[in-house]
Amino acid sequence: MTLMKKLTVLSGLMAISMASASAETLRVGLQDDPDTMDPATGGTYSGRIVFDALCDKLLDINAKLEIVPQLATEWSWNDSNTELTLKLREGVTFHDGKPFDAEAVKANVERMQTLKESKRRSELSPIKEVEVVDSSTVVLKLETPFAPLLSVLTDRAGMMVSPSAGTSTDEFAANPVCSGPYQFESRSARDKISLKKYPGYWNADKIGYDAIEYQIIPDSTVRLSRIQAGDLDVAERIAPTDLEAIRSNSDLALYTSAGLAVSHLFINVRPDSGGVLADKPDLRKALELSLDRNVINQVAFNGEFTADNQMIPPSSAFYSAKHPMPARDVAAAKKLIEDSGVANPAIEITYENSLTDGRVAQIIQQMAQEAGFTVNLLPLETSSAIERYLAGNFELYIGNWSGRADPDPTLYTFFGTGGSQNLNGYKSQELDDVLIAARKELDTDARKALYEQAAEIYLNDRPTIPLYHSTWFYGARASVDGISIYPDGILRVTGVKPKSN
Repeated sequence: MTLMKKLTVLSGLMAISMASASAETLRVGLQDDPDTMDPATGGTYSGRIVFDALCDKLLDINAKLEIVPQLATEWSWNDSNTELTLKLREGVTFHDGKPFDAEAVKANVERMQTLKESKRRSELSPIKEVEVVDSSTVVLKLETPFAPLLSVLTDRAGMMVSPSAGTSTDEFAANPVCSGPYQFESRSARDKISLKKYPGYWNADKIGYDAIEYQIIPDSTVRLSRIQAGDLDVAERIAPTDLEAIRSNSDLALYTSAGLAVSHLFINVRPDSGGVLADKPDLRKALELSLDRNVINQVAFNGEFTADNQMIPPSSAFYSAKHPMPARDVAAAKKLIEDSGVANPAIEITYENSLTDGRVAQIIQQMAQEAGFTVNLLPLETSSAIERYLAGNFELYIGNWSGRADPDPTLYTFFGTGGSQNLNGYKSQELDDVLIAARKELDTDARKALYEQAAEIYLNDRPTIPLYHSTWFYGARASVDGISIYPDGILRVTGVKPKSN
């Protein structure tokens, strides 16, 4: 081979090497396989992580839980707080090349309101009309004021999909078309979801990787070992027991945020559920008194989480300080069981078979049995557990709700008669009235007073038993730069890039 040919071959190999180096993929370990890739029907936290890369929203939040622009750049209310005018970002396109405009907003809102499978109907039900003023201006018209609306638009209800692709939920979920920084490439159930960078993204300069691969790894120990080995770049929900392994490793970095999430023991209260707790509030009270939330936090999470008895975290301005967490009282629990006339009441707890929920379930089992309950555990693979949960096919379920900046998407969603997560059959006209009044009240102090009333009702009825508020822990390779975790626990990919040498 001549010198010239050698140089030509070497140059070609260098070009291939440089191209490979520049085509970098961010590998993210997820605990759960998202249920669907359609924001209208999605109901999982892991799905929200993927949606951040796939589907931009009208609005977003920042680290202080303040509302900030995304696809909408400005917004304003009319004097009666019944019309919200949004000014839209211009020059945005969906992944199919179609323009994002006011007509697309109208189509998205109406799609989420009318789809039979939509989980966003109750969130968007206050919107009675969407008026297109011009291509970059849209007005959301309400019959009455709805204080949480801006917050609602920072989550899945505000995610915009291409109207031409969103007609069929099955087809869309198989090939989602949104307007986010990455577009859908492929999905292998219970394995991985692959996205590639969308070249037409409006904020492309802030997107640092050419592709993202979300790998489904239910075991937190395996996720840790994978980032330690360099097989993953980022892993979500690092177990509190594994934090020191990251803190002591200079090749890794730990990212944390106090969360809005709540984990709770959801109780099926339908009269036909067959569960012994359904129509016996005193037995539900006995179950709560049998539990020591501080011990659950210490044993399962090394004390890194916040033990609590409420759905809203103490960091929220709407937290009810008037209802402190009750101490464990086994004697009182036994007395309530005795008075109920049900000897050794048997209960079954369904949960996703993760290390975290498994630990919590076993601790609950031991504590409740000391008070006189017979506790059976039913661990299921994630998709099977979620399927049963969404069908209301459970007696008790360890639920993990990622929380929202506004209290309404938690309290109305779970306890309102029309709430999308009201899957246990709980109904209280008194609570409905309070929650609807809070939705209409824009004055913060007045809303606080209403949510005090709401706490009084649901803590007394016990359709669920809140256990703790988690702290978000993400582990990452030190070679990844730009990660910021907010209280909602979502990995935002904007600004994330390989660290410069």
